[in-house]
Amino acid sequence: MTQGEEQEPHDRPTTVLVSGATGGLGIHVVRILVQSGYHVRAIDRRACEEVHRTSLLDDMESVDWHYEVAEDNALRKLLTGCEAVVHCAGVTSLSAPTFRLRQLNCELSRKLFQLSTDAGVEHFVHISCATVYRADSGVCTEESATEAYNAFEESKLAAEETLSKLAESLEDAPSLTILRPGLLYGPGCTTMGAGMIPLPAILRGISRYLPALSGGPRTNWCHVGDAARAVEVVLGHRDARDQIFNVADENALSFGEVLTSIIEGYGIDLGPSVRMPTLTLWTLLGPLLDKDWAFEQMRSVLQFLWRRVQSAHGIDSPLSPRLNRDALFYLRDDAIVVADKLRALGWAPQWPDFRRGIAATIRWYQRQGWAPRFSLDAMAERRSTSLDSDRFRFGERLHGVLRREKSKPSQPPVDLDFEILWPTFPWPRSKTEGHLNGTVTIPEIATASPVKGTVRVHWFPTPSIRYQFGFRDNDDDACRFLGTRQFAPSAPLDSLLSLRGHIVDSRGQPIGELIARSTNGVLPLLTSSPLSDRS
Repeated sequence: MTQGEEQEPHDRPTTVLVSGATGGLGIHVVRILVQSGYHVRAIDRRACEEVHRTSLLDDMESVDWHYEVAEDNALRKLLTGCEAVVHCAGVTSLSAPTFRLRQLNCELSRKLFQLSTDAGVEHFVHISCATVYRADSGVCTEESATEAYNAFEESKLAAEETLSKLAESLEDAPSLTILRPGLLYGPGCTTMGAGMIPLPAILRGISRYLPALSGGPRTNWCHVGDAARAVEVVLGHRDARDQIFNVADENALSFGEVLTSIIEGYGIDLGPSVRMPTLTLWTLLGPLLDKDWAFEQMRSVLQFLWRRVQSAHGIDSPLSPRLNRDALFYLRDDAIVVADKLRALGWAPQWPDFRRGIAATIRWYQRQGWAPRFSLDAMAERRSTSLDSDRFRFGERLHGVLRREKSKPSQPPVDLDFEILWPTFPWPRSKTEGHLNGTVTIPEIATASPVKGTVRVHWFPTPSIRYQFGFRDNDDDACRFLGTRQFAPSAPLDSLLSLRGHIVDSRGQPIGELIARSTNGVLPLLTSSPLSDRS
């Protein structure tokens, strides 16, 4: 049979036992297998309702659920009549004690494989991870050298080695397939990479605008839905038996791009691009790596700030910001894996690019109340409720041009139509911030695109008005403007009517310099009118 060819129906198992079935990956495996017509026996320590993942499974009643199954006799009974086992259970936390990692990642795998052998199971699919490759292996295939850098990876490699030896030594042992997925993310995930999801929300509470980040080591990620489809593929192909397969998306992203993608997924406005200071970061963090108290303090601060975010947005989230010493070592080197071997069996990722997959994932978190919303409408609503009754408003129109880089000599016109709302008049020494709403039109870039942002008056050392706003271009990509009206004593009125700044795209790359002038013909602040009777 050639690779990628459909198998005969008798090669395809009909009853599959899935361990860790209510976990971030396991629930997706159950869903895919049920949709594909398998009879699924699902086991886990906690019920699906308890971990709030029932929305990920359309037909809960079609699954044979079993919880708190620990005794060998109970497992033997459940394994009877199963043609295949998919072993998703295990610990994915880098902070877990070594004995627990060994117990649940290695010893549990060994026991389940031996019991599967006794029950006559034909195929055993084991979920490992792609972080087991040696850091200097370059682009990693399944044949690349492996090396553990922490207790978690040690437990995963030990499980692989144990199962491989059992598959060779035990008579009538099941065929063994090992899957090594990249960093898993997606709806329902709460561990590993999901610990990064709260960070932009925490930072957003400190600063209204976050920089776009670039650079840093590159690695592949893997959407849990794609990992679940990989399980379905290997279950249906005899060529997959007694093999190891990488499972990863197509685009290896730098750590900076990953963080930027998460920020964009929230819809938070981005400032100019800042390169990740990898060497500098290691130099600064080096003295703290061996100090438990430093990590505990930082963890406590992150947890406190995340609780504040949840309280402010009225959410109750199982997500948690995580900081772990071992995770910092993933910032050292590229960790790129390829899944060509799995592709040869007919698998292809539905989410080949983390940047799109994480945006859909964050929307799922927000619908479940696991992550705050930072949409333009939500931000506008929060701003309007925080304003005092004594407010000032003025409208303003500006016209100008966008100066592009030399490779694009055209200078398209720019039209801005603003309304700025002040909670109080921006007197000297006050830190009052005005809220900006309106539209921007730039031919071939944005057509009457809604604008949301802020305006702040700085009186010292030189009076200036600083504008920051975001909008979406005609391709629905986020853009950002940062600009200033700077007072010039030689031309006081004219200088404050002129606005200059730069527009950057969603990656923090410059689109052009905006130079515009107010068409109102008067100093905007002098035209502010009280709104106490217009609320």
